[in-house]
Amino acid sequence: MTTEEINIFINRYEPKFLPVVMEYRKLNEFITEHPFGYGGEVLFMGKWTQIKTAEDNNGGYMATFRNGSVVVQPNQSDERLRYFIGDLLSNLAIPIFERKLNYYSQLMGVRCRAWTIGNARKRHGSCDSNGKITLAWRIIMMDESVIEYIIVHELAHLKHMNHAMAFKNEVSAVLPDWKERKKTHREQSLILRCGGWL
Repeated sequence: MTTEEINIFINRYEPKFLPVVMEYRKLNEFITEHPFGYGGEVLFMGKWTQIKTAEDNNGGYMATFRNGSVVVQPNQSDERLRYFIGDLLSNLAIPIFERKLNYYSQLMGVRCRAWTIGNARKRHGSCDSNGKITLAWRIIMMDESVIEYIIVHELAHLKHMNHAMAFKNEVSAVLPDWKERKKTHREQSLILRCGGWL
């Protein structure tokens, strides 16, 4: 493209893309206020949680949750730090997800045949035709309201394997504020993406 063609393209499409660009810039500024690494922070159930260096042997664990902080063995690269923290969050998610799955499945009158923790970055929940639900461990980083929304969404698929009105009515009957929760999910997904988690 010539410079003139590029300028015409920018002038034509900039108003459409500017809000998205501004939103990402704002999120990147937000993330710089919450750096990752030792002394930095990580999200756990929607709250920024400090990452501390283990002063002892950490009970033999590479990462653990202690006194409201994520405590990790010293001298780890950012890549290994992410791996160990991800593993910790995945383990912390299991009883929380299980409790919420049991509660909402009883409330909705559905039976989840099986469920598992997944590692998906984009698809935070799924339900197959055999009634098996998969929840991405990364959603443990989001607000509790978002976790509940994703779980109810997947449980509703046990009755309706599409997103038609009957499905939306099922979700709405349990979570009347599901649209606000869905919006929060999108916002927090962007934060996690900017932080390198998605």
